[in-house]
Amino acid sequence: MKKTLLHDGLIIKRKPPLNYDVIKNAKSFIRLEEYIEPSYLCKLNHAYVSPYGIVFKNGRVVKESVYSMFTRNKNAYTFYKKILLNKVKRVSGDCLVAHNAYYDNYYHWTLEALPRIYSIREFTPQLKLLIHEQLKPFIDQYLSFFTFKEIIPIKDEELILAEKLWLPMHTAPGLQHHEPLIREMAGFIKNSYRGNRPENSFPGKIFISRKGATFRKAVNEDEVFELLKGWGFERIAMEKLSVSEQIELFTNTHICAGIHGAGFSNSMYMTEGKLLLDIIHEDHGQDTFYNLASAFNIDYLRLDCPGVGVQKYSGSDDIKVDVSKLEQMLLNQLS
Repeated sequence: MKKTLLHDGLIIKRKPPLNYDVIKNAKSFIRLEEYIEPSYLCKLNHAYVSPYGIVFKNGRVVKESVYSMFTRNKNAYTFYKKILLNKVKRVSGDCLVAHNAYYDNYYHWTLEALPRIYSIREFTPQLKLLIHEQLKPFIDQYLSFFTFKEIIPIKDEELILAEKLWLPMHTAPGLQHHEPLIREMAGFIKNSYRGNRPENSFPGKIFISRKGATFRKAVNEDEVFELLKGWGFERIAMEKLSVSEQIELFTNTHICAGIHGAGFSNSMYMTEGKLLLDIIHEDHGQDTFYNLASAFNIDYLRLDCPGVGVQKYSGSDDIKVDVSKLEQMLLNQLS
């Protein structure tokens, strides 16, 4: 395997959330300074690729292909089984793999897969992209910003045996970001799409609804929105918007509030100095969108809310928002 440096390691220094001192257990999960390891482009000959972006060669899983939250050894059995059953499709020429098992989630696609593709964008016209056959519309729409020699789907029950494989590593550990890279990538995507709606036709303040979600909802969302509506917010169902519409909306958004979810990924299209309000389960110690907001110099507020107990895992449980607490937060920050 040949490895070429793509991105140097760097120390990330983040500005604290506006209400850092009142966030529950903030010091246990909010990292104000962090080192991001260097990332590399790996090139391999005659390597197997799974539908979920794992690479297998010489009887072993290639560790550079494994997402930081996964265990390498758990993936080997599937490769052996498919090879023994001859569930292998051979692909000639130069191939690219750049996704992980969470590829069909909007956040993991835009901020984990896309940075890997963007890192080698000047070479993609000569590469065959290998990716799971089941693609949500937003994936196709984002891929349209790049040029590939061919896009080859991988069926769930098969492997690809690539003659020559390009494997750009993840550019940061899970839920973290190589900040200079994603800022550059967001600019590239915004410049690739030009909307035609006048700026004054956008609400400026938006509330991302999770009414259509299957988990992690606010049981009193309507009550929350009634308060926010009085502050000039408009409720948005992100799943009803195309990628281009989401880019255009967030480019013109000054304040984004919502129940914690992948829609916040679009905050990378907001301009610096704007505000992100993350309404989240008080025991869900996750810094995903705090990290993203800091990367783009966007102010970040976190409103901790109690769970209602429909899910054991706090990251999936529904919440009940204390509307009076939310109102006081708005008074403190927006008045």
